[in-house]
Amino acid sequence: MRRFHSFALAAVAAGLFAGAASAEQGPQCARHDKMVQLLAKKYRETPVSIGTVNQDRLMQFFASERGTWTILMTKTSGESCILAAGSNFEKLREDFRKLDPAA
Repeated sequence: MRRFHSFALAAVAAGLFAGAASAEQGPQCARHDKMVQLLAKKYRETPVSIGTVNQDRLMQFFASERGTWTILMTKTSGESCILAAGSNFEKLREDFRKLDPAA
């Protein structure tokens, strides 16, 4: 089990460093409507979840049936920026609230 945790931590760290290298290029930003059109047309991604951040920003998670995904953050000005993107998206079938005794 300890070996698995070490492997998992290494995988997460590798992902963070890869994301940091990508972030050095600067965020990809555009008007919200243009960004949604781009994600739909180029990647066939549609919104799968949404939430607010600090009451002044909207965070959306987009995904496609092909497994691509994108996290989009939108400011009140209407400017949207891609925070992260990747592949191998899977929708969870298990209701994990059942595993939490406090839920």
